[in-house]
Amino acid sequence: MTNTLLYGNMHITKAKESKTMKKDLLERLETEVKACKRYAENSIKKSKEGKIGAAINLLDIAGTAKKCADQVHEELWKESEGNLNEEEFELFCESETLERELKKAYKELNIARQR
Repeated sequence: MTNTLLYGNMHITKAKESKTMKKDLLERLETEVKACKRYAENSIKKSKEGKIGAAINLLDIAGTAKKCADQVHEELWKESEGNLNEEEFELFCESETLERELKKAYKELNIARQR
């Protein structure tokens, strides 16, 4: 009986750890997605102001945030085994659009360099 109880508790503990891990990954993903978008947007603003150096620095940070988001995206998919509710899935999909945000910022930077 003790073995059954012990193994039963281990199963519950692993389930809780998995749920906590998924929550942590979702929080990290949200942070990186927001950071990437914010820095890309600010890079665009600096490009429009003609502040090329600042735009490049902000774009570099946005790129780093995207790389981090990509890593967390993969970890989340493995950990959740694809079991995401609608809100979680929206965030998951949003992280897949970050390349578009970076491209917009690169485009604006190239336009600013032409001026």
